[in-house]
Amino acid sequence: MKTLPSTRVTAMIGLAMLLLAILFNLFACQKERVSVPDGQQRVRIMLTDNPVNFDEVNVDIQKVEVLVLPDSCRSGRGDDGDDDGDNRGCHYDRDGDRKDDYKCAVWDTLDIRPGVYNLLDLSNGVDTVLATGFTTAGKIKKIRLTLGTNNSVVIDSVSYPLTLWNKYNRVTISVRGEDINAITTGDLQLWLDFDAGRSIVKINDNRFVLKPYLRIWLPEQTGSIKGKVLPGAAKAVVSAIADGDTLVAIPDDDDGRFKIRGLRGNTATVFVNATANGYQDTTIAPVAITRGTETDIGTIQLHQ
Repeated sequence: MKTLPSTRVTAMIGLAMLLLAILFNLFACQKERVSVPDGQQRVRIMLTDNPVNFDEVNVDIQKVEVLVLPDSCRSGRGDDGDDDGDNRGCHYDRDGDRKDDYKCAVWDTLDIRPGVYNLLDLSNGVDTVLATGFTTAGKIKKIRLTLGTNNSVVIDSVSYPLTLWNKYNRVTISVRGEDINAITTGDLQLWLDFDAGRSIVKINDNRFVLKPYLRIWLPEQTGSIKGKVLPGAAKAVVSAIADGDTLVAIPDDDDGRFKIRGLRGNTATVFVNATANGYQDTTIAPVAITRGTETDIGTIQLHQ
């Protein structure tokens, strides 16, 4: 019996492994494809955070809904339904019975894991799937969150309850067409930034109020800045000011890395606030921003 040279055997094994890897990837991709029922669309909402310098910010999210203007329907104020203008902030209502401006729009409820989310786990470029599900096919006009009462902040290892602002347990965010990423036809994705820094109102040393501030952003439509701040003993807080907005990151305790996403405009001013041990603040400007890309500003070394 003829014996194949070892080099040829090795090549054949390598080729077989390559073919198996290709087949595995093809199979995995096919599994990822979602079959969207006729007349519906899949919606996925990602949650991220613009942090604050606390130990924890725990928010109780119980329900997520989207207001959809069906393709077969027209609003009373025009066919395109994009009539929110610049009114993109949060709106609050206690019982959720506010009347909407879209005559035949429908509220669809998405699937979520109801419960407490620590927003500080979602900083420095980390996000999580908050809600996903199928809705009526059409234009998404609003997102509505229903909050529970199990909200708290942890400061210096002490937990304080977060009271809902005026007992409003529902927050509504307006959506425009440019806020949505169409992965494929009928498969939509949005990023929701829960800005912890702007959402917590300190009444006194022992009392805090939760007045949620949320915004929608897309990675493709915004830029990111990343870098590293040393030493960790400075307990730095990094802010990026761009296009009239200020976004914040708290560098990682282990290696000082930070990332700020969702920046609009062409340039930003980066301010590093050293909060401990006598280290000096520093400012870096201008920092160029390019939509859909990350700008690495390297290592920032703070000095006493």
